[in-house]
Amino acid sequence: MSRIVKIFVVVVLTGLTCACTNSKESESEIKAVEVDLNKALPLTENVQSVDVMTLKDSETGHLPGHLSKVVFRRDSIFVLDMFKDNGLYVYDSDGNIINSFVNRGEGPEEFQVIRDFNVTSDNIILFDPRSDEPFIFLDRDLNFLSKDKVGDCKHHFFYDSNNDSWWLDRGNDAYDGSDSKLIYKKRSGSKTILKIPENLKNITFVNWHSFAELSGDSLLYMPTTENVIYLCESDGAEPMYRLDFKGKWYEFKKGDRNEETNDLWNRIAEEGYVNTLDILSDGRNVLHTFNSGDRHYVLIVNTDTYTSRLYYLTEKEHENLGDAVAYHNGQIIFGVPGKLVKVSMKRDSDRS
Repeated sequence: MSRIVKIFVVVVLTGLTCACTNSKESESEIKAVEVDLNKALPLTENVQSVDVMTLKDSETGHLPGHLSKVVFRRDSIFVLDMFKDNGLYVYDSDGNIINSFVNRGEGPEEFQVIRDFNVTSDNIILFDPRSDEPFIFLDRDLNFLSKDKVGDCKHHFFYDSNNDSWWLDRGNDAYDGSDSKLIYKKRSGSKTILKIPENLKNITFVNWHSFAELSGDSLLYMPTTENVIYLCESDGAEPMYRLDFKGKWYEFKKGDRNEETNDLWNRIAEEGYVNTLDILSDGRNVLHTFNSGDRHYVLIVNTDTYTSRLYYLTEKEHENLGDAVAYHNGQIIFGVPGKLVKVSMKRDSDRS
């Protein structure tokens, strides 16, 4: 059993939005996971096995060209394509397409762009940030049920079905005057859990994933442009660990917000700093991916011991293998158009 503290909702939130937030601990008080890029191992030389699943289209006329997010639920595989053929696709365990929801448009049962989704025990929830009612509810057969505002969300969300509560990620967007970064919402009201640090206001980079589940009842949150991972609870979010990149993490300054977003992003990358940091989990361990220089890195963190393993891919290897889109049953799932590549890594005892 993981040492992660279980999430319990033990207080009833007030009906008014609360502006309070937990104070951030100093970096020296947060558990540090050291990430030395010079000690990274070549991923391709440490692979135990590879299994390639072809995602086979049928008569839908659609096939995801960009695998933005992949979720495994029993015998079903849910795939979000955010860019090429935006929509949600469902496959069986053999890669045969079962269903899809690709109703793009501005009608009452349509979406403009899907940025995130959750699969619950009862339904599927889609997030369309361009809509006035951004949350779209579908049944498990992808039939439209309803739309709702729910709350203030910019990028990603997590719905806690056990407690009928929501975690809403606003990123660093403070253009509307709000300094809320992470919001917790129940029927009785909403509460600001984390605020946007002053130096990050309107640094509008976006993660592929912000939330990761552990042990089925614990939730982690990784804020965009931050290297601290938080354990979410109903009354706050406590830092669980930070990634110490040994001087390779870019320290944002207030003046950076005046630089055009793409120019800032490119400058950080060109100067060799860590960028495109992401988070996934297989329920016990956490997987982080990121870029630095001409390499793509994969970091596996054991949440019991905080030990880690760091691998790298060359640019060409990363291009051929694709991005890590899921971490399932101890396998890293890479995604390229039409395929899922399931990679199992060697254990320490397996290395020669």
